[in-house]
Amino acid sequence: MSANFAFYIHHHGSGHFMRALAIASQLKDARVTFLGSDLKRFADIIPEDFECIHLPGDVAGPEDTFSSLLRLGFLHYVPINIEKVARRTAVISASLLKLFPVILVVDVSVEVTILATLGGTPTVVMRQNGDRDDDPHLRAYECAQLLIAPSPERLIDSSCHEWVTKKTFFSGGFSKYSGHAKFSKEKDYREIGVIVGTGGTSLDGRIISALAAQCPDRTISVIGKIADSELISAPNVLLHGQIQNPASVIYQCGVVVGNAGHNTVMEMADLEKKFICIPEDRPFQEQLRKAELLRQNGFAIVVQAENLENLDWKKTIESAENLPSDCWKGVISKSALSDIALQLHKVWQNNFPEHLL
Repeated sequence: MSANFAFYIHHHGSGHFMRALAIASQLKDARVTFLGSDLKRFADIIPEDFECIHLPGDVAGPEDTFSSLLRLGFLHYVPINIEKVARRTAVISASLLKLFPVILVVDVSVEVTILATLGGTPTVVMRQNGDRDDDPHLRAYECAQLLIAPSPERLIDSSCHEWVTKKTFFSGGFSKYSGHAKFSKEKDYREIGVIVGTGGTSLDGRIISALAAQCPDRTISVIGKIADSELISAPNVLLHGQIQNPASVIYQCGVVVGNAGHNTVMEMADLEKKFICIPEDRPFQEQLRKAELLRQNGFAIVVQAENLENLDWKKTIESAENLPSDCWKGVISKSALSDIALQLHKVWQNNFPEHLL
């Protein structure tokens, strides 16, 4: 029997999906299923042999007259009296039963981890940055047979519980550019890149206009959808929008400005780009904690979002350019994805030994 893995993919932004896709693509000869409530926007890049199970949403709408939220100490998000939430839970449970035997990789949800465990499905949980020693996270970590931190240990916030660290496999960093040819370090890259993700950002038209005004001799290449883009009139700004291959633009940039989302950070490390990191407000202080680790390790220049208004961009860019050429050393592991795949297959073998199948 081939190994069988399902991935629960959180809908916020695109980072959870891109990470799941990278890992799942390494699970050769295994059956792969994605479960999520926002998978359709990625339809053109999901391999045909991956099954997709589209889940109902979990947020109350105007039709949910009696909806409310329970405040429980052992769970994060408990909406009640919402029909689609009842259907969502039923679809997840029914899907795991239909897929049995299966290992569920959860990226990320305390509630889905506990639901799967109650239904008798073994789970693997992705660890993220932030203040995650709260009771709900610890309960999910207890349920999991393995925790995976998709980065080197020094870029993940340490837990005050030794058992959490012992249960964690630190894969080293990887990104969608892993294994691709890198840019030449011999060339003088003077363009400044700005990357705007889909999870929410302070990098809007006003901020980019200020950057362009302070650096009139530099081309500012902006990737992603920008709020208030009509405020940008500087001739040295190129708005690329959402593009299929951002690396083609990023390669030309000596310094890149972006947020502290995990995938953005790993992409900058993989492409060995000097990085100005703007952490955004996220649950559990995720980006703030990641940015602080970047600063402590000398990986990037960190600017708090509230300081963007009066930022000296020229000075900040000079600081980034003066980072060591090997400032990202040790962050990316060439074998990270294959190592994660090996760990997942070990979990499968531990639960479903070949000699018993």
